[in-house]
Amino acid sequence: MGQPYVISVTSTKGGVGKTTTAANLGAILAQYGMRVLLVDADIQPSLSKYYPITRRAPHGLSMVITRGGSIQPDSVSTTNRPNLDLVVSDPPDSDGATLQSWLKDREDRLVIMKRAVQSPYVRDTYDVVVIDTQGAVGELQKTAAMAATIMISPVNPTILSAREFASGTLAMLESINRLADFSADFRSGDLYALIYGMDRSTDSRIIAEQLRTDFRSNHRVRVMQTAVPHSTVYRQAATLQLPAYELERPPHSKKVTAYETLHQLVWELFPNLRDSYFDGAEDGKAAEA
Repeated sequence: MGQPYVISVTSTKGGVGKTTTAANLGAILAQYGMRVLLVDADIQPSLSKYYPITRRAPHGLSMVITRGGSIQPDSVSTTNRPNLDLVVSDPPDSDGATLQSWLKDREDRLVIMKRAVQSPYVRDTYDVVVIDTQGAVGELQKTAAMAATIMISPVNPTILSAREFASGTLAMLESINRLADFSADFRSGDLYALIYGMDRSTDSRIIAEQLRTDFRSNHRVRVMQTAVPHSTVYRQAATLQLPAYELERPPHSKKVTAYETLHQLVWELFPNLRDSYFDGAEDGKAAEA
């Protein structure tokens, strides 16, 4: 098999929807029949708790990192979702300082995660790897960025979040790419900005349009056409340990449902799946629960 497609969900700002995006994207890709590995590279292990674990592996992220970047069966847990496995976050200390320090002292720190997701076991077992990262600049986030085929950065349509995206996330990527070789295979993946929490206000619409305008000519940053609407269903789904598309399906007279939104996200990332629903529906209405 070839190398898996690696998606890192990253932002230097916390609370913007990274874990929710990673969990729901991983689940819907698994529904399509892809074999998906979630990697919780956040020292606050929210993704590790999102779906029930049916078989807990003896190890997790700490072993993957300190082994020098190798994912083996002993660090992969099984979730209750078919085709969806997980490397849990298990930092030896609550603030993750030990892992961050261990990475910082290594010359190969930027390629540790790239090496891990290209491990023979991952290559032979999975089609897609989705990595969740911490909401601050750190060595774990940097190595996850370097491992990615693409990165998705959720951006809330507020002035503060848009500024953080421009000054924080982009600055981090520029800094790690300056450290990297000029070889095309040793640079971070392209960055996809996902507008997350879009409401019907004029401010949200203006900020979303401004983001698209600002990055229209940037060949390494793409503002996605898909936008995740502001909705309580994503929080409710996390509480119930379910993907949001199982709670909110069409038809709905007033809003775009989570089912529709997450399909649109998949279609934008994987154009070969466009207009194909994981459950065989011909359109959103046909998929009504």
